[in-house]
Amino acid sequence: MRADVFVGRQTELAEVSALLSRARHVTLTGTAGVGKTCLALRVARTLEDEFPGGVHVVDLSDAPADLTSLAGMLADVIGVDRRPGVPVLEALVNGLVPRRSLIVLDTCDRVVGTAGILTGLLLRSVEELRILVTSRQRLGLPGEHLYQVDGLRPDDAVELLTILADRRLDGVEPAEICGRLDNLPLAIELAAAGPDPATIDVFAAADTRRHSSMRAAYGWSHELCSPQERLLWARASIFAGTFDLEAAEDVCAADGLGADEVLDTLLGLLDKSVLTREEGECGVRYRMPVTVRGFGAGWLDLLGETGEMRRRHRDHFLALSARAEVGWQCQQLEWYRRLVLECANVRQAIEYCYSRPEEHRKGLDLVGNLWFLWACCGMHAPGDNFLQQGLDLDPTPSPERIKALWVHAWVSIQRGDLVRAERTLAACVAEDSQGYATAYVSQFQAHLAVLRGDVGEALRLIRNARVRHRSTGNVFPGFLPTYTVVATAMILAGNHGQAVSVLQEGRDLCDSCGDQWTLIRLDLLLALAEHLLGNTAEAVVATHDSLRGARLFGDTFSMLEALEVSAVIAEAGVDDALAALLLGASYAAWTRAEVPPSRSPMLTSLLRTAKLRLRGRMGRAEFERLTGLGASTTLETAVEHALRETFS
Repeated sequence: MRADVFVGRQTELAEVSALLSRARHVTLTGTAGVGKTCLALRVARTLEDEFPGGVHVVDLSDAPADLTSLAGMLADVIGVDRRPGVPVLEALVNGLVPRRSLIVLDTCDRVVGTAGILTGLLLRSVEELRILVTSRQRLGLPGEHLYQVDGLRPDDAVELLTILADRRLDGVEPAEICGRLDNLPLAIELAAAGPDPATIDVFAAADTRRHSSMRAAYGWSHELCSPQERLLWARASIFAGTFDLEAAEDVCAADGLGADEVLDTLLGLLDKSVLTREEGECGVRYRMPVTVRGFGAGWLDLLGETGEMRRRHRDHFLALSARAEVGWQCQQLEWYRRLVLECANVRQAIEYCYSRPEEHRKGLDLVGNLWFLWACCGMHAPGDNFLQQGLDLDPTPSPERIKALWVHAWVSIQRGDLVRAERTLAACVAEDSQGYATAYVSQFQAHLAVLRGDVGEALRLIRNARVRHRSTGNVFPGFLPTYTVVATAMILAGNHGQAVSVLQEGRDLCDSCGDQWTLIRLDLLLALAEHLLGNTAEAVVATHDSLRGARLFGDTFSMLEALEVSAVIAEAGVDDALAALLLGASYAAWTRAEVPPSRSPMLTSLLRTAKLRLRGRMGRAEFERLTGLGASTTLETAVEHALRETFS
């Protein structure tokens, strides 16, 4: 950040200042260009009055690596009287002892070992001394307190770019520029210095000074790395988003780097602020910031390994998708949570396949394996696009294409495009000479029939699908989801009690098989059937169970339908305000999703009746006010209100 411009960092200033009040040695770490030096200097300036012995800043970017020379540099900055015959370290300690002082050792990266020795000696010898260090890696001393400096907050990054670039941002979205630059102050400054901040290459090296370009800045970090760390930096740049140890070992272990060496090498890159570490429900993952990845990708090109790493990356995620499809049968939530973290990598692997004619079928295989993400987990839009693109690219009949066709039909039904679903199923029948997808075709044709209200046709088709799924042992996505069609048909036929019995049977099977997602759909239908039987308490419980399950899987469409069922139940109980608010929230969410609702005719009829009765009881103006209020809430907030049964 330019010396005369300092934006944001108020939280960091307060936290580092507080840390120095109780810790004698604090090291600011973080990737190149993140603003460690700028933050350290601003902290030092704000603390000047607290250190009567002075605040002393030493730039070690070009310091010699021997201890005596380093101590001499510090002694000169402090102004220590260096008498002949007195060792420089002794003179330095004597000069610091009388009064409380703060020393800032800036940019210790190239002399981290020697700086660590000097810091340890001084802290042991001078009781009132505080030392603030900036370095891309820790010094490794006992009592060292690490403080991770990250990019600016988005609003602060935009403010910095706006200040520095001024009118050259006309017609440009500054937040998008800052996001591409990881909100790093140095990268933003470099972009702002160019004639067009939106297109400037911050890696274009003007010279070798460390702040002349991001390439020069990262070049410093690169020099600090071992050969293996440099190799892993380049190869791991192939990942998008985050990645885990398994992926790093599978993709990056090759010539010059064994699989058993990857973990230690990752830890080395982590220690040098090339990677960041994230820990969550699925374990430890590593992230390479966008700008760091760009530098590594340049080296990967120089090594001539870009093509090979992209293939290895694709192979890993294709194999992972196959494992996930099998694992989904009994570990649905675990695989959903894991694959949500891999979305960026999956997208990259698919795009790699789709960009090469000889790889199109593998891309379609990858997309087909992940049917549960597209159909069950709220990722309908990207799944729809991936499926349609793959089918267009590879028109030759194959098992992968036939699978993609029935998956695409399923997603089309979920998105309310029934005409396309029928067309896709017809294509599947025409191409499936071996009958691979016959059961699925019957299953989804039955789904279409029940949505049209054709109960007889739906039951005939679903009976055929159930027989075929049972004969092949296809529990999910085959047999269990057929319960939704059977129950919906029974509800439409007025056999509500029988529908409850069928749904309870399906729920028991879901519990025994570990099928948590189908349970969401069965609970939703159970709520509807119990409501029609007048069992309000049971209907509310089933609706809440469906909402909670859908929220776990990010299943947007199930959440929306459950909100609608909640509204119907609330209206029947004359909780008019809650009913109107939930109707407004669900309608707005459907509109934002840009798809027509794909609900059963029975629910459509109940919603129509509920709206008419609400308008009649409260008047059009009040109804529109409350539905408008509901429309202004987020889907997540509306779900919370439905679960609490109040909008207060």
